Amino acid sequence: MTPDAAALLTGMQRAVGIVAARHRGDLAGVQALTDAFTDDAERAHAFLLLTELALAITSDHTGRELPVIVREISLRIAALAATD
Repeated sequence: MTPDAAALLTGMQRAVGIVAARHRGDLAGVQALTDAFTDDAERAHAFLLLTELALAITSDHTGRELPVIVREISLRIAALAATD
C-alpha cells in the first residue's frame, strides 16, 4: 500500500469514527477525531470517500442502481430545503 493510500484509509477511518461517536453522543470523541485531520480539505476528502463507499454498499445490499439512490437522496435534500 502506498503512503497516499494509507493516508486516505486512515482519513476514512477517522470519518467513520466521527459518525459513530456522534451516534453514541460522544462529543469529546467527535472533537478529538475532527482535530486529528490536518486541514479541511483532508477531512472533506475522507468524508467524500466514506460517502461513496456507503452508497456502494447500499447499492450492493438493495440491488438498486447507484444513480437511483443518489437521485433519491438529492430529492430528499431538496424537500428538506423547501421546508425551511
